[in-house]
Amino acid sequence: MLINGWHSDRTAERRWHSAIPLISAGLMFGLLTVFRHEIPLATACLLLGSGFLYAYYPAFWAIPTMMLSKAAAAATFGLINSIGQLGGLAGNYTIGYLNDRTHSLAASFAFIALVYLVAGSLVLSLRTRVPVSVLQRSS
Repeated sequence: MLINGWHSDRTAERRWHSAIPLISAGLMFGLLTVFRHEIPLATACLLLGSGFLYAYYPAFWAIPTMMLSKAAAAATFGLINSIGQLGGLAGNYTIGYLNDRTHSLAASFAFIALVYLVAGSLVLSLRTRVPVSVLQRSS
């Protein structure tokens, strides 16, 4: 998390520093469903996926301030948190439903992997501008 945030600040690049950890977490959770019967590999996938998940935070929260004015960025933070709270509610029910229907955690981890992959793809679809400070530094 710290290294990704530091490198993102140093290069002023946010999209890839947010998307790569999200996509990596999705891939790790996807591999977790494949290796669910191999305890050491499943544990490694779970730990790596969780680590990758937390690595996206520093770069992700800097994106709205790059794209929007201060007031709009503040409103966007509220919107992001509101959607996150809805996801925290709906996600729990979805995981419980999948566990009840399949009697296995594999479908739940596959769902989590899919959500992370979609989130990484959505971050990559954003069009951000290069900050003026980076343009001045490079000239």
